[in-house]
Amino acid sequence: MIGLSPEQIETFDQEGVLCLPDFFSSQQVDQMLQRSRELLSELDLSSHPRTQFKTGDNDHIGDQYFFDSADKVSYFFDVDAFGPDGELRYSKEKAVNKIGHGLHMKDALFHRMTFDPKIKAVARSLQMTDPRVLQSMLIFKNPSVSAEARDNAVPSHTDGTFLYTKPQTAIGFWVALEDCTPENGCLSYNPGSHKTFPLTKRFVKVDGGKKGCNFIDLEHGEVPQDNDADYKFVECKAGSLVLIHNSVLHKSEKNHSAKSRYAYAFHVIDGTAEYDELNWLQIPISGGSEFSKLYEE
Repeated sequence: MIGLSPEQIETFDQEGVLCLPDFFSSQQVDQMLQRSRELLSELDLSSHPRTQFKTGDNDHIGDQYFFDSADKVSYFFDVDAFGPDGELRYSKEKAVNKIGHGLHMKDALFHRMTFDPKIKAVARSLQMTDPRVLQSMLIFKNPSVSAEARDNAVPSHTDGTFLYTKPQTAIGFWVALEDCTPENGCLSYNPGSHKTFPLTKRFVKVDGGKKGCNFIDLEHGEVPQDNDADYKFVECKAGSLVLIHNSVLHKSEKNHSAKSRYAYAFHVIDGTAEYDELNWLQIPISGGSEFSKLYEE
């Protein structure tokens, strides 16, 4: 496998994001879409703790179901999924916004896609010495209902805040399973921000997870102004692979359309980097970094 060209490597280095169209075939995309729908249909509401996936700075989740999801196929609901009476406002297929975080470990199809030879070739192009897949997820940005956009925007953030290593090594592999447009909430990013914005905080377990998770401040230099006008949309077709640098600022807006935006994403870190016990994601759950080796598959 060829991997990335020198020009693509240069673009990723300068921009912090690289979109590779037609990375997965239409057949592979169809398989992932079908499996995504099957997984949604398999959700057993009777035994689910109704954990929601939240993205606000002071409103992230950190319950036991969240921690246990590290090596399982777990379901997380949109923040607007439940009404005042506690009942679902939508069908379960349209109420879930994420399935994670061990799809690459527990699901045969997503294991195969994650460890595809082309993925390994990309990691080699990026000179990852011992790449480890530490989490994987299906992300569902559900469509608007009655002309009202669902509450599913993701604010500007860096992946290194949540998947912290010394030195920073995390790279996001984000696969579009449906066409992504500004109307249905495609990714957008601040080009070059990984070179100019210091990491200001970490998302960590509090008291070993007994008190959930929260952010802690890090020492940092001057922080430039993060302006919405600087962001660039990553409009792309289904089958595209988007690479995301650990320190680039990126986000997605609400889905204002009647079309869903499904994606499969996983993150890879270099096993040569230090990964500590403060990170929420631990495998085994009791504590550790026994993540799946990309090159041994």
